[in-house]
Amino acid sequence: MPIPSYDDLTPSIPDVKPDEVFSGLGARGSGLGSPSPGSKDPGPTNKNDVAPGSSDPGDLYAALHDADGATERLMAIAREFSPRIERHPGGTIVLDVSGLQRLFGGPQSIAEHLARAGAEQVAVAVSQTAAILLARARCGVTVAAGDPAVALRTVPLATLEQFVDEDSPLSAGSVSRSSDRGPRTTDHDQRTPRRARRGSARAPRTFDVLQRWGLTTIGEFAALPAAELSARLGATGIAHQRLARGIDRRPLVPDPGVRRFVESFELEWPIELLEPLSFVFARLLEPLAAALELADRGGVALRLHLRLTDRTIHARTIGLPAPMRDPRVLRTLLLLDLESHPPPAAVDIVTIEIDPAPGRIVQYSLLERPVPSPETLATLMARLGALVGETCCGSPQILDTHRPDGWAMTPVSFTDRGLAPQRTEGLAKSEQPSHASRIVLRRFRPPVAVRVAVEKGRPARVAIDRRGMPGGVVRQAAGPWRSSGGWWDGQRWNRDEWDVAFDDGAVCRVFQDRDSGQWFIEGIVD
Repeated sequence: MPIPSYDDLTPSIPDVKPDEVFSGLGARGSGLGSPSPGSKDPGPTNKNDVAPGSSDPGDLYAALHDADGATERLMAIAREFSPRIERHPGGTIVLDVSGLQRLFGGPQSIAEHLARAGAEQVAVAVSQTAAILLARARCGVTVAAGDPAVALRTVPLATLEQFVDEDSPLSAGSVSRSSDRGPRTTDHDQRTPRRARRGSARAPRTFDVLQRWGLTTIGEFAALPAAELSARLGATGIAHQRLARGIDRRPLVPDPGVRRFVESFELEWPIELLEPLSFVFARLLEPLAAALELADRGGVALRLHLRLTDRTIHARTIGLPAPMRDPRVLRTLLLLDLESHPPPAAVDIVTIEIDPAPGRIVQYSLLERPVPSPETLATLMARLGALVGETCCGSPQILDTHRPDGWAMTPVSFTDRGLAPQRTEGLAKSEQPSHASRIVLRRFRPPVAVRVAVEKGRPARVAIDRRGMPGGVVRQAAGPWRSSGGWWDGQRWNRDEWDVAFDDGAVCRVFQDRDSGQWFIEGIVD
């Protein structure tokens, strides 16, 4: 008489019949991750809720996949970009590329640099799981900097099944636990051990049921109501659905074979002020700078982790415009960043990590005037950002819009010769800027309110309260030019513009807001 084992006493999940498929399956394409009314989703539904093991929305992870299994070649490529690298089965390498934006540009530019380095299948996403699945499912370069669930919507469900079988502990854990228990019990018809057979069959059971339901893509699986899915497939089905929604089960664990430049210091007494904290920074950055110099490396990103007295972590990532290793410059950048983003409590433990990159080789010219170095310009921009705010400091860029004064502030691009010069050699002679004949409108931000007397539908006199501003009798007026728009995004404008010339020779642009009837002077024509 065979002795019943624990697996024999454990009730199995009942089979799902076709008529028991829940009603939410019919609306699976309506939206990802939207549960049915009245159901409770055990996973995070708010974009501000971060579940354990999930990634921060500001992080970026890149996955390199090679079907031929040349993992060492991918590891060599990944080491040139980030020290936080993790190997995954199936020839996939995951690396953390957050903090490299100032050196390589946005996510698309980072992915293209990885592809030019020799990686054939590259995916960049905000979570490790999304990057791995996209890299395995698509060839070439894939960038998904938004919601990972949306990016995974059209990925085949077979890709997730392969990822779970190879990489997830959900399948491996069942086999290992069942194989370690006591003596094996066999069936009369088959000689395969019962525990091993049942343990290995648990992981693919979720995908067998999903296949019977007719699901073919990850997006269809992610759209199922979590509460009803849990009632039919249990905790394993919910864990697989979290992977389908791009939620990481754990943080990235760096490969121990990759050298990391990190220093940590535990304080005897908590520190609240920046001045004593600067001495701690100097103590940690000096050996880091020496190690970078010995390795002929420079830092492209600074990662500061402050463990506070309330047991929380205050983490900051500073992207550097060029590889640098001057400890004084790095300390200044850290202090200026903390001035703008101070920790909410006293500091107990300070940890600094520097992402390395090959050192710069700069050849200066004897015929050109020397320009400030990227270190000097980075420090200047950090000081200005701490003084006026990060959004008010940078390089202005004109937007492709009809909105008056449509512009945005973009980060300044640095080169080894300082600020990147404006390229005009590729333009035709007629397209090259001519400063002698250019008419410039010097705008007032914000526009200045004025009082305008109108005669026969045209401005006749402009009165202004500010001293030194143009005004008086209008000698000539051209207009009106009506401009309106922005009603579709809540930033509506509707106005009539006039170019007016005064008796003293000043030329200005004034406009009337047609909604309020108020007049403004927008700028002076130079």
